[in-house]
Amino acid sequence: MAEARLAGLAVQVTSEGHPRSLPPGLDLAAYRVVQESLTNAAKHASTARATVHLRWLPDALELEISNDVPTHPGTEHEGDGAGHGLIGMGERVALYGGSMAAGRRLDAGFTVQVHLPIEAAAS
Repeated sequence: MAEARLAGLAVQVTSEGHPRSLPPGLDLAAYRVVQESLTNAAKHASTARATVHLRWLPDALELEISNDVPTHPGTEHEGDGAGHGLIGMGERVALYGGSMAAGRRLDAGFTVQVHLPIEAAAS
């Protein structure tokens, strides 16, 4: 998040539930999803705002990373990465038995939502 803030992106982090230690691979997967989401927001509009919300459930960690970068129909996969960042995030999440959804918001901006089961990753 420090890199995103240095790039001019205002980042607000919130959390609910009871945080706990995660298995190293799952911890890294969650970190990389947040990192890539914030990097994408900073790349497309460095003056944008972003929020990172962590929801700690008894058996999962949910992440929601949203930004207010203006988007237009058909642009969410255009640019330098042709959407490979989103593909990589999805593959990383799936490796740990999780799910991911990403897309434009109706009020402008973009949201990435991730559900990472904790028990499956620990076994």
